[in-house]
Amino acid sequence: MSSPYRILLAAGASALLLTGCNDSSSSSDAAPAPGTEQPGNPDPVVVPAPSAEQPPEFIVRPYLQAPGSDTMTVMFETENTQPQVWVRPFGSSDEFQKIDAGVHSEDGLVYRAVMSGLESNRLYEYYVLTNDAGGVGRVTQAFAFKTWPDASDDVEQARFIAISDTQLDREIYEVVLNNVVTDGFMTEECNGTQPETCAENIAAITISGDVVQTGGNRSNWRDQLFGRMADITPYVPLITVPGNHDYYSNAELELYRTYMSPPENGSVGYEDHWYFIDYLDLRLIGLDSYPISGAHGSFNRETLAVQRQWLRETLLDAEIQQKTFVMGMFHHGCLSEMWNVGESIGSCEMVSELEKYSDRTGAVTGHFFGHTHSYSRGQSLNTPHLWLNAASASGYIEPLDNADHQNNQISDYDTFEVSRSEFGYSVLTYRFGADASVTLQRKKGGYDGDTEFEVVDEVTFASKRNDNLPQATAGTGELPATDIQLAVNVGAPEQVHEVQWQISENEQFEGVVFDVWGNETRRHNLFYDEATQVGGDEYQGYEAIDTQQGADIFRLNLSELLSLKTVRPGGDDYYRWNKRFASQNTHVSSYDAYGGQPRPTLGLKPGTTYYWRARVRDSQMNWSSWSEGYSFSLAGTRTPNLLTNGDAEAGDLSAWTLSSGLVSAITANNNGGFGAAEGDYYFAGRGFGQGLPGDCCTDSAFQQVDISSYGQDIDAGKVYLDLSAQMTTWSADDIPELRIELRDANDQPLAWNQSPERTSASIKSWETQSIEGFLPAGVRSVVVHIGGERKAGNDNDVYFDNVSLSLLY
Repeated sequence: MSSPYRILLAAGASALLLTGCNDSSSSSDAAPAPGTEQPGNPDPVVVPAPSAEQPPEFIVRPYLQAPGSDTMTVMFETENTQPQVWVRPFGSSDEFQKIDAGVHSEDGLVYRAVMSGLESNRLYEYYVLTNDAGGVGRVTQAFAFKTWPDASDDVEQARFIAISDTQLDREIYEVVLNNVVTDGFMTEECNGTQPETCAENIAAITISGDVVQTGGNRSNWRDQLFGRMADITPYVPLITVPGNHDYYSNAELELYRTYMSPPENGSVGYEDHWYFIDYLDLRLIGLDSYPISGAHGSFNRETLAVQRQWLRETLLDAEIQQKTFVMGMFHHGCLSEMWNVGESIGSCEMVSELEKYSDRTGAVTGHFFGHTHSYSRGQSLNTPHLWLNAASASGYIEPLDNADHQNNQISDYDTFEVSRSEFGYSVLTYRFGADASVTLQRKKGGYDGDTEFEVVDEVTFASKRNDNLPQATAGTGELPATDIQLAVNVGAPEQVHEVQWQISENEQFEGVVFDVWGNETRRHNLFYDEATQVGGDEYQGYEAIDTQQGADIFRLNLSELLSLKTVRPGGDDYYRWNKRFASQNTHVSSYDAYGGQPRPTLGLKPGTTYYWRARVRDSQMNWSSWSEGYSFSLAGTRTPNLLTNGDAEAGDLSAWTLSSGLVSAITANNNGGFGAAEGDYYFAGRGFGQGLPGDCCTDSAFQQVDISSYGQDIDAGKVYLDLSAQMTTWSADDIPELRIELRDANDQPLAWNQSPERTSASIKSWETQSIEGFLPAGVRSVVVHIGGERKAGNDNDVYFDNVSLSLLY
């Protein structure tokens, strides 16, 4: 290094003690003089720390990136020149490893020094050295970092801090991130007066996007993020993913990629967009939700496919390496209780892949997100998967006292157990080994006057056996539809955190199975009262209420529940693929078991037997086995099929009225050998040797059925309609549609709370589609339509068989 640094070198001088001729002492008997170097045992070389009269002139103070068991990256921004990073074990007088920092920005101001060959699980001290414009050397104080451990270090646990939305969107919140760092991280998690304890205590800080307000604004990076986190970032690595705000005025993420340097193990060309990093048996996977989202994103189908495939390969590698924990991190939520427009189908696909990893391995998975400025915590229905909205560490909090916001933007999803619109941060403690677990603690605070950072939520995921098997105490035999109550008991009720109920018309619980789980079936559900009743404010946060206070979770009033909410197969799975706003519905996801079709909804049909079972989950998210199956039945009658020639076996369109184009009854001989679902005939659109009408391109027929004789029961709300048909296509190009209309006594249409149509994309494989539900008052006839639109070729490949309409009353 050049001479401007005043390096204080200790000179180890040896003294020779010469013995006089008249000395009678034998040299072999003489004790060595103190401080004398002995042959073969040299004194250790003491290397002092570098020093200078002034520290470097930083625009951004040093911060840490890309931690590992043998590596760490130090970055900073300065106009000084010839920067170096000197590093050695903390508190030692060893020689320094000296690394020239390389330029990491087009303007030459941001620097990066990658340190390698380090010892695992070791605390290091480091210094940054520069020359100023006058050529005078400058040196920082001693900073510290700790390398991550490897398996040989026998480390039993690690703590990570999770935050999100560190952007500064309102000046009044400038103090929030400052307080989160100083009064939160550096007071609650370590000793700020000895900041090396932060390096010892905190493995990393994760930020789930919206790192700054405007990604293309240089001062936002310098001031909003690094300026407010400057006390902690020299000691604890930042692990980040981009959010929509990081893309604003920064479409190619130039500044994000300038300041962030994650591991380069993502897809080729997307290395800074997604990546993974391992800490012992924990794999953290950073993803980019902006290009796979509609609202507040820039949806690109190809980018989604590339990122999804990379995630699958990364999870397969984690499975080979037997990772106990896998946590994804991205910005846009899959589901978001406090701001529905922030959701993304693309993010839901990422969540599904993580859940599949849990299904295959039994490992605990989870995902951290942001975008919505509130804290939400939940768990997946079938897997030990943690949902964590890690916001907000600075961005304004969602206004839960605003009636418009409540009416248009919030949903009390069953997946989430706790939602709190407030500032704060979360601490995740991972425990490794035979009794592996992860514990999440949420600490509230950030605005002036709210800096106690009390723990307001805590949950642990740990894989254990749950033998708490439920047994029925109510809900069997013939029951009135107005009072269906199911109940169970267990041997250790105090250990039960939540209950799941399944209901089906199939005794083996095959086919359509309805899931009742979540808000009404667990010990607690923290959500919000109506806006006028919400306490708190935009500084201290808004006060949630426990909607399950005093609830008996071992009893399910099914009749009452169905009057309040819609119950579908898979619980909240429906909302993953069917979003509230059109801009969010970017594509029909292949992960949706119903392929974009409306899902069946549970209704208590007269004359039907229902089978049910239950299981219970403990507080560490382990399910028991299912109880044995039980059943109840409802009195009532089912009519025969009210449609004539619904199976096309008349060989023509008898009883149907053609409304557009051409609909014919055909056989396998007319269609390349593809035959009916049952019998010989089925309905199809134009072509197939039956004719090609000149009008294009919709073919349809209908049948109107008079049900006025059931009018009294219909008006009393006692008649349940069940319409079904088997449908398919040749190649999924043409679109078959089954549709129903309800008419009153004057043949005028009536609205219904059910989706009135079904389509199919099945390819030469008959699938049953149904439209069903209780009829509204006033219905006196039903019109059933079959047909569809030709999109390709000459023939209209829309096929129908076994069209059936029944009433249950």
